[in-house]
Order: sequence, then structure tokens, then C-alpha cells
Amino acid sequence: MASVLKNASNFTMDNAQFNVAQTNIHQGAIGHNDPMRMLLSHSALSAMADSPTVYEPTCHPETRTLVSNHIMVWARDPKATPILWLSGPAGAGKSCIQRTIVQSTTAEGLFVACFFFSIKQSETNNQSRFIATLAAQLAENIPGLKWYIERAVKKDSRVFTKTLELQAQSLILKPLQELDNSMSNRLTRAFWRTLMALVAYEEDPDTPWTRANVIVVDGLDECVEQTEQTRILGLIHSLATHPQFPFRFAIASRPEYAIRTAFSSTPMSNDTLILRLEEYEADEDLRRFMKAEFSRLKSGHPASKSIPSDWPSTEHGNVLVTKASRQFVYVSIVMKHLKNPRRNPVLELQHIVGHRASANDLKSNPFAELDALYDRILHPPDIDTSLLRTILHSIIHDKLEEGSSTRLGYDLDTLLGLRSGTTASTLVDLHSVLNFNSPTRPTFHHKSLIDFLTSGSRAGDLYQSNDRTHVELTLAYFKLAQREIVTPASISIWNLTLLATSHACSVSDWSLFQRHFAKYTLPKFIDRVFDVTIEFQHAYLEQRGMSIHPTQHFRRVIDTPVMDERRRTLDPYSRRYHRFFVRSFSSSALFPPPDS
Repeated sequence: MASVLKNASNFTMDNAQFNVAQTNIHQGAIGHNDPMRMLLSHSALSAMADSPTVYEPTCHPETRTLVSNHIMVWARDPKATPILWLSGPAGAGKSCIQRTIVQSTTAEGLFVACFFFSIKQSETNNQSRFIATLAAQLAENIPGLKWYIERAVKKDSRVFTKTLELQAQSLILKPLQELDNSMSNRLTRAFWRTLMALVAYEEDPDTPWTRANVIVVDGLDECVEQTEQTRILGLIHSLATHPQFPFRFAIASRPEYAIRTAFSSTPMSNDTLILRLEEYEADEDLRRFMKAEFSRLKSGHPASKSIPSDWPSTEHGNVLVTKASRQFVYVSIVMKHLKNPRRNPVLELQHIVGHRASANDLKSNPFAELDALYDRILHPPDIDTSLLRTILHSIIHDKLEEGSSTRLGYDLDTLLGLRSGTTASTLVDLHSVLNFNSPTRPTFHHKSLIDFLTSGSRAGDLYQSNDRTHVELTLAYFKLAQREIVTPASISIWNLTLLATSHACSVSDWSLFQRHFAKYTLPKFIDRVFDVTIEFQHAYLEQRGMSIHPTQHFRRVIDTPVMDERRRTLDPYSRRYHRFFVRSFSSSALFPPPDS
């Protein structure tokens, strides 16, 4: 019998977070004889600067030059602190600056690795792939290091399941020590030291020749768990101050509480240079950016012939700069919105300039002008607000991995039970705030829009609670799974059930399930799932080489303190269905033990 799980989707469970990817169920078997392939499979490729799956801009020419120069001075100085922290508010352009630093350090031979955290993808919004991603880049960029990292992976294929600290020791520190102790490397290092010293002396006899290499870390605040933010910073400090670690870290983030607390406490404060982006002049940079973008718009817009040559006026430009309040994201969104070919840019600019936040909002909310801009863009004429709200919050919370929707064949219309083309037509005027690179899942240009939509005091009629969204997505995935269950051999049932379970476990108010579907729909669905488990049993028996039994993954969820606490807070009715719900999918009936 051919295995229905031959190309099955892999999953991991950690605090009820489910990741679905197009790989064999036994993650440890991936590239077992190819350690670099195995390392890359545990890395976050989209966190790397050259990732083909993510497009993020660098700084516009002649903007943010002062702060970029200050960072590069630090990067070139061998006596500088081992850590630099670029702190700045949302939308100030930190990521653009960091990508510019990657380019500049690469051009000067100073770049060795980076990690760009992003809330948009599960592999970049947590700590799990941080060390593996850095190790993969170090193996590529440091001559001679690859062999030692490969050997470390071969010696311990379980290294990726261990703590970050042990991963750092096995995949980075120990290989660096072994490389440093190798005889061939000692000879090579001595040669290059002599050569670089001679070159440096010729250029400037008073300048030290030693060069420091830089690791760039961006968007640490987009690592969802604050405890993980603190842990990563502690690990970075221990690495940066280790005598066998020759690299330094340039970190950029918002000044969130956990992050600024870590940087302000000793010993980290003694080893960190702090640059605060809000202390740098930004108005002239904003004007340069707008001047270039308006020039491009006037030559490329369908209505270009009707646009006055002196547009926009100096007054309108000054108003935009004032509204932006040093937030590059504001003028960036304005320019994207004005480029909409379905709108007259002159009239749209007049509306934006005239659309002002209230005085009370400006006093209580530092993002009041940005919120007013989002409010206008998200309420185009004839928009179905309820439908738009459902779609936007589904994009925020949907746990389906980037790219998996194409493999499973479900776009948002299919998932939400909408007529084909509904999502596209609803979002047609929102290209200024959404990316449409994926054929099935739009993404947000900037995290500030997610912050806006998930705040009841800011989003107004576009706000929806997280619980409501997770309940809706649980129901949506269950309905898809019920439809797929007519073909028992379809692995889609398994994937969809995992996704439904993931969203259900993210709901804090389980009484919502009592009102919606737990009483009738769920037990019937479970019965239908068990009707086809024999197919999965046969498939699993053909996968006997797996080192980690699938049931153990589910038991990890059941045994977590978070789930135990959740069960204790439920009323008896909800607790019964919660226990039935989770234990049903942890049952060994679904996957019998290998020796059975």
C-alpha cells in the first residue's frame, strides 16, 4: 500500500503553536546525510537579508545618512562596544536602516550574518530558529568554519531540539574554537594579519588594522514573547563578550519594556552603545523622500497629464511632514496610496491633508495621525466593513504557514466560504498597506497596521477580538476538513485538523465554543475522523523509522502549564469538551506505537 503520508506535511507543537510545512513528518530525517541541508531546514531563510521570499526596502538615497554613518563608524572601530542598540518608535525606518547597514558592511567585508525578526511569519516571530539561522550564515561567510559546523550537526542531530544556549555552544562557539585552534588556520591568520597590517600602515600609520565583523539583528520587538526577547538579549550578550567570539551585534528594535529593561541593566548597559533614532533630525529626509516619490508619481500615474507641474504645494508638503512626526511609514503609505491608478492623486492628497486627528487624540495617542490615515485608507467608498474586518483579522491570525496555502489549495475565499474573487475585489484599493506577492495570502506592509487593527480604542469598526477571530478560523478549518473527509486517504484532513486545533487552543474564552459548535458539530466531526484512522494507521506503520512518535507531540500540548491553567478556569461543560477535543487528537488510536 502506498503511503498517504509519503509527502505529508510536518508539524511541531510548542505551547499550542502549529507549523505546517512541506516536509517529511520526521524532521530529523531531513538531510540526515547532508548536515548543511539539515541546518538550513531548521533555519529561518526569510530572516536572512538575501531571502528571495521577502522584499524589504533599504533607505532612500540621501536619507538617514547621519545615523547610518554613526553605525558604520562603530562597525569599523575595533575598540567599540560589542553591542549597538538602535532604538526607535514604530514606523521610524529602523528596518530600512538595518538593511542599509547590511549592504554597507557587506561592501566593506564586515558582514557575517543577520536575523530580521518579523511578526508576519511564524519562523521569524520567535526564538526557535535564531541560532541555527546565524550558524548557517557563519558557515557560508567565514572561511573554514563550515566543516566544523557540519561536523557538529553530524555528531548531534538532536541539537536543534535543545536550548538556545546549548545550540549556540554546539553550532557556533565550539566550531569557532576548533577553527581557531587548527594549524592551517593559524598559518592563514598569521599571513592575513601581516598583510592587513602592511596595508593599513600604508594608508594610515596611526590606524589599527584589526577589523571587526558584524551580525545585524532587526525587529527584536516582533519576537512575540517578551520572555524570549529577554532571553535572546542575554544570549547575545554572552556571545558578544565571549573571548572566542570575534563578532559584534547591531540590534534595532522598538523600546519595548522588556528590551529597554535588559539594555539598562548591568552588565549589558556597560557593553552597549545606544543610539536613539528619535534624536536624529528626520524632517529633511522626509522631504527628500517625498520629492523623489512625487516626481516618480507625476510621470507614471495614468492621470499624469492632469497633474499640475507645481504639485504638490510647499504647504501640503509641510503638512505631510508635520503629520508624519518623524515616522517614515506615514509618508511611505501616503505615497503608495496616491499611486493607486483608480484614484485622482491631487484630490486624494487634498483629502489626506484635510483629514485631521482630533486634539484629544493627538494628546493621548502618539500615532493619532497615522491612525487617521489608516482609517481613511481602510474605508474606501462602498466597502463592506464587516467583510473587510473578517478578512483583515483572518490575515493577522491565520496560522497557515507562508506558502502552505498553495500546496493545500486553499485561498482566503475558500477558507472563509466566500465566492471566488471576493477577497481580491474587497482589497483592491488597499495596495498601499498590503503586499500581494503571495497568490493566496496578502501580508501587511508594516506591523503598525496590525497594532492599529488589534486595538479596540484605535480601530473603531474594524476592531475584532482575537478570540472571535480564532473561533471563526477554527470553524472554517473544520468545515474544510469535513469536506475533505469524503476521501479518507487525503492528508489534507490531517493538516486541516491540526490548523483547527491550533486556533481552538488559542482561544481564551472557551464558552465561545459552547455557543458555536462544541455541543453538536465537534463530536460528530471527531467520530468521522476516527472512521478513517485506519488509513493513517497503515501509513504510519510504513513510517516506522520515526524517532519521535506523533502522539508525543500532542501530549506536549496537553501537559503544558498553560493548558493545565486553561482547563482549571473553564466551567464544567466547557472543560469536558476541551478535554475531549484535545485528547481525541492525542489518542494512540490515530497513530499506534511502532512496536504494535
